[in-house]
Amino acid sequence: MMGTTKKEFENLVYQGIKSQVFNELSSRLIAILYSEPDPLTLEELSAITGYSFSAVSATMKLLSNIRVVEKTKKPGSKKLYFSAQRNMLTLSIAVIRSKIEFIVVPALNDLPRIIEKCKNSKAESSERTLRVIEQYYQQMIALDLIFKNTIEFTEKIQKEMITE
Repeated sequence: MMGTTKKEFENLVYQGIKSQVFNELSSRLIAILYSEPDPLTLEELSAITGYSFSAVSATMKLLSNIRVVEKTKKPGSKKLYFSAQRNMLTLSIAVIRSKIEFIVVPALNDLPRIIEKCKNSKAESSERTLRVIEQYYQQMIALDLIFKNTIEFTEKIQKEMITE
């Protein structure tokens, strides 16, 4: 019974994580780690998922860089052990911060130059292209504001939960 319950919970977490635009392997790894009470090694994760050690290793490096999973070492062992961030509010904040870092910031940094280049272009379609790029730029400005407000709001709720 417990195995089935754990699998159902793991699948629920997996579906939620996958909806956050994580790929199949990332979603599966986060779900496994979230439902496991103890940290797991890369070898264990590879065996559980059926993915190669190198694929799991590369994915875990990415997930730990964006702070969705935590890596530790046990005393006397050279192996890395991984666990999921089990606070869904903290996990959501980490996901939003990674979207800001990898999507919004590069767009806000590069788009003004691209827009200027497009304005100076003599190409026939440059006017329509310019409108598309400018709209995208405005959307990135809006996303930046939305994401930052969402983080602020989520952190406020998180603090209120702690003090209750």
